[in-house]
Amino acid sequence: MALAITIADIDAVAANIYVFGTLTASGNYSTGGDTLDFTTVASQIAASQAPVQIWVGGSTGDAYSWVKGAALNNQKVKINTASNTELASGAYPARITGDASIQFEAVFNKLI
Repeated sequence: MALAITIADIDAVAANIYVFGTLTASGNYSTGGDTLDFTTVASQIAASQAPVQIWVGGSTGDAYSWVKGAALNNQKVKINTASNTELASGAYPARITGDASIQFEAVFNKLI
């Protein structure tokens, strides 16, 4: 299931748009990463192209990494556990679904 995006702030400077917010995990995690679909918030950030960079971090000791996609709707976030192995495919563990501090920063090219 895709990660839900909540935007906290948008900073449009120079040639980039910086989007800050939180992610909410629910449902199941898939091997290789869970989908991060920015089409759900595209009207808020005025973006039509994939981000150029994303950072994700939480408070559980798990490591989050961005897997670049070609479009707004197919970015992925891969999760490695504290023991540096990928999170097992299946239902998200409670430590992740209960983490209200999964934060992200995404950088998009400004549409001129």
